[in-house]
Amino acid sequence: MDTAATFANFGHDLSYEKLPRRVVEITKKLILDELGVMVVGSSSAGIDRLLALATNWGGKPEAGVLVHGVRMPAQHAALINATMGRAYDFDALHEGSIVHASAGSLPQCLALAERRGRVSGRELITAMSLGMEFMIRLGLSFQESFLHTGRVTSVHHTTFGGALAGAKLLNLGPRAIVSALGLAYTQIGGNLQNVIEGTAVAQLQQGFAAQTSVLSAVLAEAGVQGPERVFQGEYGYYKTYHDDKYWAENLTRSLGEEFEVCDISIKYFPTCFLTHYANDAMIQMVASRKFAASDIAGINVRVTKGVSKLVGTPIEAKRAPKNTQEALFSLPYTVAVAAVHGSVTLEHLTVEAINNAQVRALAQKVTVVIDDELERKRGRALGSSMVEVKLKNGAQFSQFSDIVKGHPTNPMSFADCEDKFWNCVRSSGNPLDKNKLERLVERVRKLETVEDVSELCTSLECNVPRTKQECPGMREA
Repeated sequence: MDTAATFANFGHDLSYEKLPRRVVEITKKLILDELGVMVVGSSSAGIDRLLALATNWGGKPEAGVLVHGVRMPAQHAALINATMGRAYDFDALHEGSIVHASAGSLPQCLALAERRGRVSGRELITAMSLGMEFMIRLGLSFQESFLHTGRVTSVHHTTFGGALAGAKLLNLGPRAIVSALGLAYTQIGGNLQNVIEGTAVAQLQQGFAAQTSVLSAVLAEAGVQGPERVFQGEYGYYKTYHDDKYWAENLTRSLGEEFEVCDISIKYFPTCFLTHYANDAMIQMVASRKFAASDIAGINVRVTKGVSKLVGTPIEAKRAPKNTQEALFSLPYTVAVAAVHGSVTLEHLTVEAINNAQVRALAQKVTVVIDDELERKRGRALGSSMVEVKLKNGAQFSQFSDIVKGHPTNPMSFADCEDKFWNCVRSSGNPLDKNKLERLVERVRKLETVEDVSELCTSLECNVPRTKQECPGMREA
């Protein structure tokens, strides 16, 4: 049986009552986390232009763009909301599969929930956890990471997973769900070139995936048929994109009994996850060794090949990011920030922060080194890092990190996610109603009792949303 049929049947039969309590609780945390990330992304560079373009397209007002309050066709709302959700790369990630699970599911689910109407909190939790489970298992099946191929399969995963979640919300039958996945297959894309060049298209790719997911589910609902042998067909996904090299057992092992969504990391730092372990190691070292950034003569960061390739090279460019997008994917910059400030926060992604003379000077002293032992042991993982510091007085220190705050073994609590949510709201600069936001947080906490999740969207509307040019908290070069 093709994987599309397997998950169509599984998804169709899945109910809220079949979800373990742990899955429900992590999904609620992921929803609150992603809502906050979309709020801060609402004032990021380029969103104003994307919003103006989509508004000009017109169409039926099916779903809203969060914060901005503009209503448009569901696929267009998903396009913008998902792009906002990846704007600062602050969204949750499943490390083993390299999947941006919440950014790859919540925007689609909210858009289709508003389009359908009267979608309950239980339905949202079920559809979103289903979509995330599918995309993660797809990622775990691949034998070669996109960090080496350049094909951003994490965007592929979220396109498929988002389509499955959308089909679930639309109450499609198994055959129509397969069509939704087949239609999604005809539209997938994504590459690393835009990341290497430091363009905002890295975030827009997430928007494209969301738009495709919604469109695929809606087309299937309308009776449009896609291919059935989506994954194992003669020219199916695995043959076309992976030369049939994949671990089939990872797709269905303990399906319905064990849920990979429980291993999603909720990000503590607002940067590419590949920088997190080095950031954490540097912060630990500064706190324990009590040296100042001005005492540092040089910094070596030992990482795997994939980490070095994406956030460590070309080293000259990574040491001198020109804008927020480049800073997000710069290991020398984020490590220098951690050394100077003892933290890495949204405040360190403004144009003023990026041009901080002390940080930029220290970034020039950061060298990224591929560690063969780390590669052998942790090559599949995203970020385990060893940071080595040499001081001007000759003293040398090192710190290893392979578990950061937000990791499944060191998870963020709902209270931690709430703190992050409010930090995102403050950093966005948007005049949102505090009373509505407090109610929103409580509604997410008790989401299984909510009768209509559209209220989550209306709680995040403001009368005068700020754009990139107007927002003092998150200006970008």
